[in-house]
Amino acid sequence: MPVSAEPVEGGLRERSKRRRAGQILAAARALLRESPHEAPSVDRIAARAEVSPATVFNLIGPRKKLWACLAEELLVELERRTARVEDPDPRARARRIVVTAADLLCEDAPVYRHVLAHWHESGRLLHQDPTPQLVACLRAAREEGTLRTDIDIDRLGQAISTACLGAAHQWAAGVIDDDELRARCRTAADLAFVGRTAG
Repeated sequence: MPVSAEPVEGGLRERSKRRRAGQILAAARALLRESPHEAPSVDRIAARAEVSPATVFNLIGPRKKLWACLAEELLVELERRTARVEDPDPRARARRIVVTAADLLCEDAPVYRHVLAHWHESGRLLHQDPTPQLVACLRAAREEGTLRTDIDIDRLGQAISTACLGAAHQWAAGVIDDDELRARCRTAADLAFVGRTAG
């Protein structure tokens, strides 16, 4: 009995869509790096990606969807990098996690400044903690007695993330530089360990 070619063709179509979507996002990143103070138009992104503007709309959507895709890529990469952070001391690990996030932003500043500047347009809200590893190391600190036992660890992790995000928005606006971003993120983590005992 001959095997239907339809699933293969469907798989090829999906791979082609993913490849072209990747080209579009790569083109947007390249244009942002070339002209950091200018958000590229859909036409310019399409031309750089060697696709039609209609293809950009079909595969990604309007520009605000582009920011959403870049924001999602940022959070996926953040998750990947923070998952590799190890240190036996929870406080040192918390510091390394938040600085890893700051380093990621600084590595591709022209792109991520735009992502943060258009965060509200992307519809990407921080209704979840982007760094669960941070919460995990805070929980470990509480278990070993370096954090108060009556602290809500999830909320503490969210508070640290919120403080770091606020610093990141100031960085994106040019109010603070790379070093100050890292310093404020470290301070946000350090504050979690100020009250070490339940008292």
